[in-house]
Amino acid sequence: MSRARWLQITGSALLVLWLLGEQAGFWPSPILQRLEWISYDQRVNATLPHAAPEQIVVIDIDEASLQQLGQWPWPRAQVAELIRTLFEDYQIQLLGMDLVFAEQEQNLLIEQWQQLRQAYPALANSDPPVGGDALLARTLAAYPVIMGFYFERTRAADTANATASTGVLPAPLAVQQPAPPLAVLPLIKPDRYSANLEILQQAALGAGFFDNPTVDADGIFRRVPLVQSYNDQLYPSLPLAMFQLLLGQPPVQPDAHFAGGVWQLEGLDFGGYYFPTDPQAAVLVPWYGPRNTFIRVSVADVLSGRVAPAQLAGSIALLGASAPGLMDLRSTPVNAIFPGVEIQASLLAGMLQMKFKHQPGYAMGATVVGLLLLGLIMTWLYPHLPALWMLAVSGALLIAHGAGNLYAWQQGLVLPLASGILLILLLTGWHLAGNFWRESAAKRQVAAQFGLYVPPELVEDIVAHPEARDLTGQVKALTVLFSDVRGFTAFAEQVPPAQLTSVMNQLLSPVTRAIHDHRGTIDKYMGDAVMAFWGAPLPDADHAWHAIQGALAMQQALAETNQQFRQQNLPALKMGIGIHTGPMNVGNMGSDFRMAYTVLGDNVNLGSRIEGLTKIYGTPILISDDTRQALTGAQRQQLHLRPVDKVRVKGRDAPVMLYQVLIEKPDQQALNAVNSGWQAYHERDFADARSYYEELLKADPDDALALLFRDRCHYYLQEPPPADWDGVFTHEQK
Repeated sequence: MSRARWLQITGSALLVLWLLGEQAGFWPSPILQRLEWISYDQRVNATLPHAAPEQIVVIDIDEASLQQLGQWPWPRAQVAELIRTLFEDYQIQLLGMDLVFAEQEQNLLIEQWQQLRQAYPALANSDPPVGGDALLARTLAAYPVIMGFYFERTRAADTANATASTGVLPAPLAVQQPAPPLAVLPLIKPDRYSANLEILQQAALGAGFFDNPTVDADGIFRRVPLVQSYNDQLYPSLPLAMFQLLLGQPPVQPDAHFAGGVWQLEGLDFGGYYFPTDPQAAVLVPWYGPRNTFIRVSVADVLSGRVAPAQLAGSIALLGASAPGLMDLRSTPVNAIFPGVEIQASLLAGMLQMKFKHQPGYAMGATVVGLLLLGLIMTWLYPHLPALWMLAVSGALLIAHGAGNLYAWQQGLVLPLASGILLILLLTGWHLAGNFWRESAAKRQVAAQFGLYVPPELVEDIVAHPEARDLTGQVKALTVLFSDVRGFTAFAEQVPPAQLTSVMNQLLSPVTRAIHDHRGTIDKYMGDAVMAFWGAPLPDADHAWHAIQGALAMQQALAETNQQFRQQNLPALKMGIGIHTGPMNVGNMGSDFRMAYTVLGDNVNLGSRIEGLTKIYGTPILISDDTRQALTGAQRQQLHLRPVDKVRVKGRDAPVMLYQVLIEKPDQQALNAVNSGWQAYHERDFADARSYYEELLKADPDDALALLFRDRCHYYLQEPPPADWDGVFTHEQK
């Protein structure tokens, strides 16, 4: 057996063992878990029915309701009127409230009555006015309403600051015997709760929690617990409490078995209605469609009578909020922003239609066996197949794996999908790489040779495209960067000649790394100066952005290098960087004896001139307006740019607008002063402009740019510029 084939088989076996161990839980992989979540979300969206039961209606506290009735919370009397209207005028069957009333309502009328009773003893026996809480309680007692509350789990780090529970919990679920002790089941056990006032909870028929402690690590709601265990008592979720009321509140029978020394929960039975769950009593949300798939009626329309009574008659309603300010929007597989009340509606609809998908207990075992068989077949077969046959077999395996998984999905079973796809793709890629190993040997040899002469980032492009060695080059829109270290000559005089090479490497290595990390190509080193460009040899639509990010990284790298210099008793250095964007001639240029991949042209020279101006303006990073214009709107918003000057440089007649890239975000006062000073300067109001620059200097006496423009304004006040002055400053030196 050849060495290449032995490597193929060994690598295949390792890949299979890695995936098997991940599925068995020996070394869980966050990446594979993320892929499984993505595959689950894709299956959900591909099989959405896009229709929800018409008997379930969402009564929505939306923006229109807040505009009409005022900000939440509304007066309890207003909520009571809404409940009365829904039952009396619209004849709904049941109302679930995805809300909690944990605090007493402040009632000024009662407070005034108490003050009057103290002032006038004759009023001592008079009846007090009815408060909002009492009025709401009377309304709740008159109609079938299920309240909402939420549990909380206290993190270990927050134990000392944990607050006490508030409100009153509803009666717990009755558990049908025989059943395993709740304490031994791996249920979610919260530490505290926020529930409704006692007067309200006692008036209602029940309550259910609407929190979800089983949100996946990526922040997406995929499953929700049906019950939680508090003080060894079971409490239902809001939709389950509503469903139970419709059934006549039968007891719950946990379906659990004892295996491997622990109890495992597999489902919950409510009067013959069985819901398969995970060990934490959570179910996968049965999605019906994107946002607003359920019938949604605005509270404002209900109270204004703009809803036809027949639309709500006999319906099961859920009162909740979709207004962004009420913080009840969630991320789900079907929408990135999804109202929490519609999640409750989806769960209730799934209960009424018995429409829950679940991951069976044998899913892990079946997946491990399937991966093992798949891995054995591919490991034995693929080393003997040519590339085209290998691709054909892999395609067939992918189709078979996907079809089988989709069939199980249609039967209500959720089986892992991504692990099988990943195994097929990884083994196919591994064996293709092995088959092409010898063919690529020649290319690797060429790459090694070219790597001695040209920048490493060009090697792959030159090997793959021989035409890249064309000396004529081509014109492309690129971004060029020039950098120069200030005072390096004086710095070098303090370093022994034998140590200077090491110091240069210590200086240029992190700077070069910063350029490479942001997709830049090093053109050349000129002593302590560096020239680089972006956008070639490989295309880069964001070359201007990457150049600026590279410049910021270079300044950060220099700051870290300066710390090392200080430890070596060497002075700190400063660096000026100039960046410009425009058409340039790029390619392999040189002679018959030596070539260099470089850029040429007027825009390259302008980039060098801009770098030189950093000395005059005292700015670490200067960019041209052409570079700023090459950025997207979002990229500009992320940067902090300060207008510097509009200049003419030596050898170029067209003026150039320059901006400083600020390393740190300025405070708003300084930013206002910069913009106001710049505007006043160009409006020839030099006195006003000077006052703004003096304000900047008070805040930062080392602001070289503010000092320059203050002195320039002072000069123009003494020697006003001509009437045709266009605000452009001409630099006569390079």
